[in-house]
Amino acid sequence: MTGRRELIYRAIENVVRNAIRFTAEDTNVEIKTASSQDGTRKMAVVQVSDHGPGIPEQEIESIFRPFYRVDPARSAQTGGFGVGLAIADRAIRLHKGDVRAFNRNGGGLTIEMRLPQA
Repeated sequence: MTGRRELIYRAIENVVRNAIRFTAEDTNVEIKTASSQDGTRKMAVVQVSDHGPGIPEQEIESIFRPFYRVDPARSAQTGGFGVGLAIADRAIRLHKGDVRAFNRNGGGLTIEMRLPQA
């Protein structure tokens, strides 16, 4: 794929950092890579999954908004500033890709980032 290495790195780093923060103790964060076809475009796919509490379905799309936190009581010391997923979303979209989140069966969250391959 082509693009700005630093932006793609930051996108993936922010997603992985969130997964590490929210996964349950003594569980792993899973990172999978693959290729897929989207019409005529070949896509690189990166999935990052945790074993945390997941996110209420009605809030899934909101997590990519700047400064949004699922738990508004969280502070910067306990949960960041709420910009990591917004940064990831913006970086992926600047590369003509897309990002989505979905709850895992049995608990946890998966963030999937898809980027066009050259």
